[in-house]
Amino acid sequence: MTKYNLQGKVAIVTGASKGLGEQFVRALAESGAHVLLAARTLDKMQKIATEVSRDYGVKAIPLAVDVTKESDILKMVDTAVKKLGTVDIMVNNAGMYVFKPLLDQTLVDWNLVMNVNLTSAFLASREVAKVMIPKKSGCIINTSSTFGLGATEFTEVSYYASKGGLIAMTKALAVELGKYNIRVNAIAPGFFPTDMSIQALTDKALRERYIEPRTALFDPKTGGRLMAQNEWIRGAVCFLASDDARYITGHTLAVDGGWLAY
Repeated sequence: MTKYNLQGKVAIVTGASKGLGEQFVRALAESGAHVLLAARTLDKMQKIATEVSRDYGVKAIPLAVDVTKESDILKMVDTAVKKLGTVDIMVNNAGMYVFKPLLDQTLVDWNLVMNVNLTSAFLASREVAKVMIPKKSGCIINTSSTFGLGATEFTEVSYYASKGGLIAMTKALAVELGKYNIRVNAIAPGFFPTDMSIQALTDKALRERYIEPRTALFDPKTGGRLMAQNEWIRGAVCFLASDDARYITGHTLAVDGGWLAY
């Protein structure tokens, strides 16, 4: 990965214990940012924090956070300010889905997905804005999805709605916070081999029917469709957090191998 200059910046990453969240933490730390890792599973984050501190010489603080609880979000931002000095970069990455047809999805299912995927990002954005506005600088990055920009036959209506809501909220916050020199953007990943997507990627029938036909890139070594590697998401978050993206706000950057081109 190209190293962007985030030296001395302070970032918060939710959903930081695994998957794309872990990649975001490692990428930001490699670029010089101190990181507060937030998720429910503290043991996994402690290992990641130890490794990035050792490898990149940054401060990395793991914090047990349930993003569905407003009190935990407030504690998260307060801890970052008290222990790391400020917040420059907020990565709202926590996410989940409920894979059920519409008629089987309950209100409990809907509310849980909305709380994790969308409401938590609203709360975190509100709280870090209180830190960023006085200093007139900051960057908020929301992890949406290609599913926030169009539907498929995968039956997870609450997930589509939450990720589409994130894209709309990204635009709204970009307009509202732009006067304070705060940029707000989103990343829309395609199918990466995380815990959330690995079942679809390893199911030959699903992969051949839904994923490969909408993957535009081909692997020059195998001649087959080029499936993503988790590390390939790293450049997107560092770019959007860096001064190279100084004039980009309200944008959703798809990292999808061409999925949305079809």
